[in-house]
Amino acid sequence: MSHEFSLIANNLSCIRGERTLFSTLNFDVLPGQCLHVIGANGSGKSSLLRILCGIRHADTGDVTWSHESILGNTDYLRESAFIGHTDALKGEFTAIENLRWYQRLDSQVDEAQLDDLLAKMGILHCADVPAAQLSFGQRRRLAFARLLLRPFKLWILDEPFTGIDADGRVIIEQLCVDHLRAGNMIVMTHHRSLNEGPLRDFYSELRLN
Repeated sequence: MSHEFSLIANNLSCIRGERTLFSTLNFDVLPGQCLHVIGANGSGKSSLLRILCGIRHADTGDVTWSHESILGNTDYLRESAFIGHTDALKGEFTAIENLRWYQRLDSQVDEAQLDDLLAKMGILHCADVPAAQLSFGQRRRLAFARLLLRPFKLWILDEPFTGIDADGRVIIEQLCVDHLRAGNMIVMTHHRSLNEGPLRDFYSELRLN
């Protein structure tokens, strides 16, 4: 069965110092699928995500996007988005100014969209508050609002529910479900099983030892 786009890892290894975090790692992610990367602290989960983002190179193997290497692949960079442990927000900018800045990076101007996204994430009341003054959970919600500025095909999420309250988790889980139902993909790390929540019908697990 052919797919318009796919993320495929072939024989990946990652070495830190004298320690091999993982080796001969193979997986694929297809439209509508969520790959849940699990493992103990120090097993290489975040390192794997950094490889998938092109931030670091694998020590062996390669990653392809629609059968082309992700390295230097402008289509891949345009169609994927990453949220890590840091939220990539400018602390001196207000919540809405942060979204506006990212919007203009894509040569877009749509003020109505900004209000809609803040409302969707439950932080419209924070629109004019500098990001540095937001709570950790509010900053995480704002970071997720950035994912909705345009239709990325792949979300790469490092512990997306950390620091999020119950209401925020419900919002983010629903965003992920909607993203997958639209035929897109997610790779995420999370320390708890996804088998109990709304992502249970979409995910497969990749365990790093």
